[in-house]
Amino acid sequence: MDKGTIIETIIVFAIVAVALVYVLRRVIKTTRGHGDCGCGGGKNCKHKKPKGY
Repeated sequence: MDKGTIIETIIVFAIVAVALVYVLRRVIKTTRGHGDCGCGGGKNCKHKKPKGY
């Protein structure tokens, strides 16, 4: 392996790691009820269950 191939491999792994962290953050936020349901309301989503429900 030459130097260029090693640098390309490192860049690809970095991009995959960032994407994985992003997806995991979204999944955790959604499962905890802090994420967006997809309606576009964000934090003001009217489809969320109220606390204590």
